Amino acid sequence: AHLPVSLTVSDADAPDEALVVFGPTPAEGLGKPGVQRRSLEIAGQTWVLDFRPTAAFPASGGRHIALAFAAIAMGLAAAVAAVLRAQSRAHAAAEALAEASQRNAAEKDLLLQEMKHRIKNAIARILAIARQTATRAKDLDAFTATFTSRLQAMAEAQDMLTRSAGATADLGDLLARELTQVFGPDFGGERLQGPKVGLDATRTQALGLVFHELATNALKHGGGGSPEIDVRWSVDGAPGARRLELCWRERGGAIGPLGPTGFGTRLIDATLRHELGGEIERAWRPEGVDLRMALPLGPA
Repeated sequence: AHLPVSLTVSDADAPDEALVVFGPTPAEGLGKPGVQRRSLEIAGQTWVLDFRPTAAFPASGGRHIALAFAAIAMGLAAAVAAVLRAQSRAHAAAEALAEASQRNAAEKDLLLQEMKHRIKNAIARILAIARQTATRAKDLDAFTATFTSRLQAMAEAQDMLTRSAGATADLGDLLARELTQVFGPDFGGERLQGPKVGLDATRTQALGLVFHELATNALKHGGGGSPEIDVRWSVDGAPGARRLELCWRERGGAIGPLGPTGFGTRLIDATLRHELGGEIERAWRPEGVDLRMALPLGPA
């Protein structure tokens, strides 16, 4: 009696004549679609059972409601899948960001250590230059002029490295800047001929000072005039063992070394041979001096 269904039992020979009715009164207006008929044989007699919904039976939305529920379920599944994909992408992005942060931290630490090393070397070089310049200076003005020009040569080289994105400097540009500093803006760049050669920080700083000392010596030995300087260079060797050869041709100066070797010459030799692992040769001639230097460049 608690089910919202009405059961009518009738004889199979007269199925429309109800003999027994169980349950509440059937709901009106449903018609045949709301009736479910079954046949049952008991004791040799066939009985017809009609099941009809009552007013308490929940209404059915039929196919449309089922489709709506299916669409909602598919939408929820798609939303869940999208959320999972978004979470997966966010997780992958977070991992990539963490790895990038670790790499950046390691690179910053490496750069910091490299900077400390360069600063230490620069300070040691400046102190050595200051001591040697002071030892050979006649007075304070001479010391100031010589020491300042050498510091300016180091500053020019460092400025080129700072402006370069790859912390390298071009050999030709370095030569031009150092010689222009000594001989003035009228120094002709056409006197410098050679291929483009990228120099790392160590070679840039060292060669910048060497070129400055060579130019200063040429000016000093020129007897008050401005000597003619021509520089040619080339690069030989395999990519992993390149070697730079540079020829410095100086005309209009002295025909031989003037007295004992000065600090500038010793600085040139020590820088090329000991710091850069290179070689240097000088040939004094009546018309001037020819200088050849060779040093390893390392990988391209």
